[in-house]
Amino acid sequence: FLAESVRALGLDGQVIGVPKMLWGQTLLSLQAALPAARFVALSDEFIDRVREIKDPDEIETLEAAARITDAAFADVIASIRPGMLDRDLAIEVDYQLKKHGGDGYSFIPAVVIDGHGARYARTWVDRDEPRPLNHGTSLAFDLGVRYRGYCSDFGRSAFIGEPDPTALAAWQSITRVIQLAMAEMGDGRITPNGIHDFVVDEVSKDGFREQFSWYALGHAIGMDVHENPWMTPGFEEPIRAGMCFALEPKIGIPGRFYVRCEDVVVVEGDRARPLTRYPYDPIVIE
Repeated sequence: FLAESVRALGLDGQVIGVPKMLWGQTLLSLQAALPAARFVALSDEFIDRVREIKDPDEIETLEAAARITDAAFADVIASIRPGMLDRDLAIEVDYQLKKHGGDGYSFIPAVVIDGHGARYARTWVDRDEPRPLNHGTSLAFDLGVRYRGYCSDFGRSAFIGEPDPTALAAWQSITRVIQLAMAEMGDGRITPNGIHDFVVDEVSKDGFREQFSWYALGHAIGMDVHENPWMTPGFEEPIRAGMCFALEPKIGIPGRFYVRCEDVVVVEGDRARPLTRYPYDPIVIE
């Protein structure tokens, strides 16, 4: 398939750039398909630049990956019952991501319970003691699929029974600021560093400055789940239309709760548009 595809592009005899970390077998296949071509290694920085702005076909594929993720998560939530085991929840996450059409994971999905003790789909360790998800438990999901070569990255939190009031206030804070952030992310309007600082200031107004996860508000996403630029200090060039980001504000108190909300968005003319669209209403499972 690879040989047929590259021959159809009529590139034999041309100079072709490839990633410097390309698999050897892939390079050999390309050389066999295009014997007169000359292959040169591209720097990571060059590839980052090429990937920054997504074209309409790429955005359409990212949106399809987002739809798969939304649908899978909805079925995960529908499956949760008070008292079910955390191990079974991890297995359910794995099943639903595959059932809804993902080609694979964009990373190993995780569920963080009460601010610690992540349970990972596919990598559950049998010797770990399964834990029932009783009333008072908080769940923070981090999951995504790979679809036709592109990634999704998604997060929501859920509560078994009545939420801790502080946890609920933290959830309302991060869902408020993620929507404010999207409204600021127009073409050329702000830098990744600037949007990070904007969100930190907004979370501080809600009283969660010390509990906010500061290392990064998010990151670009595309063929890799983590691409440059990151939304953190040090990335100072304005964002541009066509860039796609995973925004992931998080607040936690270890041993008590951890809440996270993550959506993939695409930068358009005057703001960012969400590709993942699961509602922001608190998820309370009775």
